Amino acid sequence: MLSVSRNDESRRREATCMRRVKCSPRQARGEDNPKAEEQPSEPTTEEVYNPHLHRVTYKPVSDFGTLANLIKSAAGTGLFAMPNAFACVGLFIGIVGTAFMGLLITGSLQLLVRIHHMMCIRLRKPVLVYEEVVVATLTTDVRKPWLSPRAATLIVDITMLACYIGIGSVYVVFISGIIQEGVDSEKVIGQGYYALMIFPLLFVMNMLKNLSDIAPISIAGNILLLAAGLIGVVYALKDGISDKWNTIGPNISMYPKFIGMVFFSMCSPGVILAIEHSMKKPGDYVKPCGILNWGMAFLVLIHILVGSIGYLKWGPDALGNFIRNHETHDGPTIAALIMQALAIYFTYGLQCYMPIKILKDGYAIPAIEDGTCKGTPFLWDLIIRFGITIVTCILAAAIPKLDLFTGLVGAICISTLATLIPVTLYILVHHGDYGKFKWRLILGGSMFSIAFIAALCAVTTNFILIVKYFRYGD
Repeated sequence: MLSVSRNDESRRREATCMRRVKCSPRQARGEDNPKAEEQPSEPTTEEVYNPHLHRVTYKPVSDFGTLANLIKSAAGTGLFAMPNAFACVGLFIGIVGTAFMGLLITGSLQLLVRIHHMMCIRLRKPVLVYEEVVVATLTTDVRKPWLSPRAATLIVDITMLACYIGIGSVYVVFISGIIQEGVDSEKVIGQGYYALMIFPLLFVMNMLKNLSDIAPISIAGNILLLAAGLIGVVYALKDGISDKWNTIGPNISMYPKFIGMVFFSMCSPGVILAIEHSMKKPGDYVKPCGILNWGMAFLVLIHILVGSIGYLKWGPDALGNFIRNHETHDGPTIAALIMQALAIYFTYGLQCYMPIKILKDGYAIPAIEDGTCKGTPFLWDLIIRFGITIVTCILAAAIPKLDLFTGLVGAICISTLATLIPVTLYILVHHGDYGKFKWRLILGGSMFSIAFIAALCAVTTNFILIVKYFRYGD
C-alpha cells in the first residue's frame, strides 16, 4: 500500500509539473535535478498570474493611439497659462524648471503604473483604477495593513473630489473670462457673475451620464483647443518678440507660483492608468523608450515651446490665457476665443464625471440600500449633479483669477495625485525590501522631499496671492 501511494504521488507531481511548467518526465521526477525535492510543488502567485493576459478590452488601442490619448489628456487649459508661468521665473528658469518638473512627474507616474501591476498580481485582478491601487497598497500588505480599508478609501475619495472639483472650477473661470472678454470688454459686470450665469449650460453638460456620451464631445473639444492654440502661437510670432522679458525672473517670491501652474498643466493623473488599461500591448507603456516616457517628453517640449513664445511676446504682462493678450479682436482672435470656450465647455463634463461617480456609487446608493438615506437613486443622482455643478460655479465666482486658481489647484491636488501619493506608495510597497544600500528608500525619499517642498511653497504663495487679490483686487 505504501508503494502504491508513493507511485500515485509521483505520478501526480509529474503531471502537475508537465502541465504548468511544460517540463519533461525526467525533470518532473527530479532525475535531472538532485534538488528537485526541495522545490515547492505549487508555483507562486506572481509566477502564475499575469494581469495583461486576463484583460478583456473592447477595441484595444494601438501604441500610437495610446500616445495620442496621453498627450490629449494633459494638453488643456494649463497649456494656455504657461506664458504666465514663465513670467513668474524668467525664460531660463522657466525652461529648466519645466523640464525638471516633467522629469519628476514622469518618474512618479512610472512608479504608479508599476505599483498598479504589483497590486493586480497581489489581488489577482486584471485592472485597478487609481483609488483601488491606493487602497490595495495601504490595506493588503503581507506584514500588517497600513490603514483600514474604510480610512484609506475616505482619504483617496476626498483627494480625488478636491482635485476634479478644482479642475472643473478652473474650467468655469476659463469660460467665464472668455465670455466677459467677448461681451463686456470694459468689465462693467464682474467675471464672477458670468461664472454664475453659465450654471444652466454647465448643468446640462453634467446631465450626460455615460462616458460613451461624453467621449465624442470631449474629442471635438480637444480638436477645437488645438486649433485655438495654433492660432495663438502664430499670432504671437507674427510681429516678432518684445523686449520686456528676462532671462531669470528677479522676483524669487513668485517662483512657487510657477511650480503650481506647471503641476496643473503637465498631467491628468486620474487617467494615466485608464489609458494603460485600454492598450493592445500594455507592456510597452512603461518601457525605457515606452509610450509614457515618449508622451511626457512631448508634453514637456510643447509646454516649453508655448511658454517661451508667449513670454517672449508679452513678457510679465502674459495673462492666464495668453490669447486674451491679443491687442485687437480681429477675426482669428475672436475665432480662437470662441473655440476655446466651446472646447472647455465640451470637456467640462469629463472632469465632473469622476466626483459624480464617487459620491453616487460610493456613498449615495449604499446609503439608500442600507436605509440610512431616504429617496431614490434617480433623485440623489440629480442632487449630486446639481451640487457638483453649483460648487464649481461658486468657487469660480469667488476666485475669478485664472492664474491664481490654476496654481492653487495644481499645488494642492495635482501634486498630491501625480507625485506625493505614488512615491509614498512606492516606499510602502517595498517596505523591508529596499535593495542594496536601500536605494529604493533613497530614491523614494528624495522624490517625496522635492515634491513636498515644492508643493508646500506653491500652496503658500498662491494662498498669499489670493488673499492679496481679495484685499486689493487686481
